[in-house]
Amino acid sequence: MIKEIIKFRRKFHPLAELSYKEYKTTAYIEEILTNWGLKFQNFENLDTGGFCEIGEGPVLLFRSDIDGLPIEEAEDHPVKSDTKGTMHACGHDFHIAIGLGLLRYFQQNPNKLKGKLRVIFQPAEEAAPGGAEFVIKENIWQNARHIVGVHVDNQYPTGKVIVPEKAASASSTSLKIELKGPGGHTSRPDDTVDLINVCGEYITALQNHLNSSIDPRETLSFAFGKVEGGDTHNAIPQKIELRGTLRAHKNSIEKKARNIIKDFTKNFSQVYNIEIDLQFPTRCPATNNDPELVDKIIQFMANRDKSNLVIQKKASMGADDFAVYLEKLPGMYIRIGAGGQGEMHTGELLLEEKLLEPALNYLTGFIEFYFDSGSYK
Repeated sequence: MIKEIIKFRRKFHPLAELSYKEYKTTAYIEEILTNWGLKFQNFENLDTGGFCEIGEGPVLLFRSDIDGLPIEEAEDHPVKSDTKGTMHACGHDFHIAIGLGLLRYFQQNPNKLKGKLRVIFQPAEEAAPGGAEFVIKENIWQNARHIVGVHVDNQYPTGKVIVPEKAASASSTSLKIELKGPGGHTSRPDDTVDLINVCGEYITALQNHLNSSIDPRETLSFAFGKVEGGDTHNAIPQKIELRGTLRAHKNSIEKKARNIIKDFTKNFSQVYNIEIDLQFPTRCPATNNDPELVDKIIQFMANRDKSNLVIQKKASMGADDFAVYLEKLPGMYIRIGAGGQGEMHTGELLLEEKLLEPALNYLTGFIEFYFDSGSYK
């Protein structure tokens, strides 16, 4: 079976498509499942992606994300994207292969599945808003007890199972801020509001205020990634746009930080007599695992292969829209060591195909253990 799954992974990699445009990828998933005699079901609220289920009884959901990234792939890779400027630079081709592998294994070993496995092939994990916000509206949650998500991780050796001790990843809230003033000539800044200078004060003061208003024992990251304003050297601009990101490991801290930013911005605009339009266009919650399910995977790995179990004490500050599912039902997000070379979200990323064998061995074993031990109750 592993050789078959590796072959499919090699075919999905060249098909890399951007978020919400994974038409060829979706069609190929359906083709494979149909050839196996399994039924692929399209989503009602999305044009791409879908799901497939196998077995009977209480349901365990598994998420496989399927989109690529707008990144040019390195020319020397043995298997390359067919589309210039688009690449599976985050390992989602492996995630598709793992989802298919789980279905294939339990199709070939039905006596080992004591419940129902429903695999979600989710589009647009890399987008904001992400595909999970639409999948959550689908009629696929009936009788569902838990959901599991996996991400390949090139920071760990191939085959390691990385289980976050607490949060698996941070929340990610985007900010769009427009500062507006009267503008004017740079020869007379005293007759107007020197908006660039005021903007600099706003950035520095806001970050200092936020840092001093949150318990230092909590994890919080706040940074700006874009500052844009002005058209020429001798005109004070009437508008400056800021874009940034707020991240936290606890959703309660992220909410508190948003309120602090709102209050500070309101007061700042009054002091400097300018208008500030503050928006939070997108928000992805933090990924917080179900403690009982974490205990189960640790128990399983301790018995199966303790040497490949890694307890992750320091959570990622990245975000994943898998967190949206965890607001609906309990679940778990873990990582699988992928080795290889290059970095995630770069054209040089090249993961080791051999990760698929231990990934599927551990995941199929855990799913068997999950149902056999009554973890769904």
